[in-house]
Parts: sequence; structure tokens; C-alpha cells
Amino acid sequence: MRFSKLIQIPVGSEFAVKDLLTKYSVFLDESFKTLQDIIRLKNISAGLVFEITKFGGLLKTSEYLKVTESLGLETMILSRIEHPITLNWANKIKKSFNYIDLDFNHYIEKTSK
Repeated sequence: MRFSKLIQIPVGSEFAVKDLLTKYSVFLDESFKTLQDIIRLKNISAGLVFEITKFGGLLKTSEYLKVTESLGLETMILSRIEHPITLNWANKIKKSFNYIDLDFNHYIEKTSK
């Protein structure tokens, strides 16, 4: 899968992108923080974006991953610029996810300073 554009939508406005699902794979990130959010979003996204620190650690990440997969959604593990220990653990569990984005170098903008 190639991601062509990241679109940010306000939390609570996710249904605005439901029509895009027929043409694009929509993965939601900021819209879910609880199991109830995952269930609420299951029909309006192709998948969900995970970060270990989003849920407070590996156990919750594992629990949420199992629920997400049981609902037929794809998963992505992402690491923004985080502590090296978090990135290390994300690399250890990355094979559990459909898509992996752990190279945070593309989040860094080089300047002339």
C-alpha cells in the first residue's frame, strides 16, 4: 500500500470520510484511544494507527490490537519522534501489524541553521 496523503480531521468528524473508503484506504489515528472508540470506528475506516505510548504500554497495545483485528480492520504501527526505548519495543512487535512506519527521519525537516 502506498500512502499518498495524510488528512487530519477533527475527532468526532470521522463520518465525513466514510465515502472515501470506496476509493481510498482510510486509517484513523487520533480518533481512537479506548476500546469503545475502536468499535465506534470499525465501519468508517480500513484500519487504525497504533503507537505504544498511545495506550500506556505493551499490554494495552496488545489488547487493542486483538480487538481491532477481530473486527477485520488493518493495523499500522507508527513511531513519531519518541524515546529510543519505545522505538526499540515498537521494532520488536512490528510483525504483529499490517503496516509499519518506524522510520521517523521523514518527520524531521532540515533547515539551513
